[in-house]
Amino acid sequence: MKFYDREEDVRRMKAVLSGDPNLVYFVYGPINSGKTALLVKVARELPEEYVVFYINFRGFEGGYSKFTRAFFELGDKGLWEKLKEKMPVVSAAIEYVEKVAKKINTAIELPGEVIRMLQVGGDDPEKIDLFHYLEKLMKRFTERSRRPVLILDELQVLKDEINASGKSLLGKLFNFMVRLTKETHLCHVLCATSDSLFIEDVYNNARLEGRARYILVDDLSKESAFRIYEEFGFEDKELVWEYIGGKIGDMVILFEEKKQGYSEKEALERMLRDEVARFKWLKAKLLREERGNKERLLDLLKRFKDKEEESVSEENFEELTYWIRENALFYDPARGVVKPQSRLIWRAIREVL
Repeated sequence: MKFYDREEDVRRMKAVLSGDPNLVYFVYGPINSGKTALLVKVARELPEEYVVFYINFRGFEGGYSKFTRAFFELGDKGLWEKLKEKMPVVSAAIEYVEKVAKKINTAIELPGEVIRMLQVGGDDPEKIDLFHYLEKLMKRFTERSRRPVLILDELQVLKDEINASGKSLLGKLFNFMVRLTKETHLCHVLCATSDSLFIEDVYNNARLEGRARYILVDDLSKESAFRIYEEFGFEDKELVWEYIGGKIGDMVILFEEKKQGYSEKEALERMLRDEVARFKWLKAKLLREERGNKERLLDLLKRFKDKEEESVSEENFEELTYWIRENALFYDPARGVVKPQSRLIWRAIREVL
């Protein structure tokens, strides 16, 4: 995954990970702003004593057992059998991960029989539950002078899930993350998402005051964007900025369009046409819905025709969430403002409304 010009964001993230774990950090920002690329870049540049577990829930299909499997992948059964002969199951499982863990891991490697034990849970030490096992694992790493980091990406996928006991899976997960950071200082925890409404809901319902902080990964400034335009070979930088601004995801799309033979102007117009079509569809869908505030919702969106962001008030927040959920607007909970998800979307709003 190519990384684009985020020196200040890299510096801030490394500063967060440099000391002892004390807080859960939400890494958030507009869609396609480069959050995952930033996290991967930082992980690769951490000193060798760090061990990073990057878990992405994008493909999560639901259910507690599948939630457990999101953390783990099947490992070498032969090594596991040798370790199990010498020590209890739980200790052997921890020893196994220590031996096979790399600096950056996209899952925690374990044999299938251990994964099944974690899915079952219970009081039997042979059937230890996921969170208890992970805490023991992180403690072992710190005892060996390793510095574990847990990165959970696309965490909003879990918002409707329940755990094996019928309780909120997210509630238990966030209690566990607070324990890893603020209570035991065993492991840094970063939660990445584009769904800022999810962050706001979790922050309030999980009672995270004093236990969590925000890290915004926004679209690039004009100066930084122009440097990236150079890398992509864009010629009319002012024109490109007017259409897509500092959205890295849109820069990639423009580059791919130009590879097909379109001029920059043609490619940008094609990109805008796609967004305009989406907004016409959203408008038509809204007008078909049985709700009494349709015109009010359209008026709220029209207010962005002449400005790039607006402060959120108690009076309009609930209505604005309609457009936030449709990925038309982005909500920044740290600053209390909303803005279009991208400059291209801003142009589409102005054209459709």
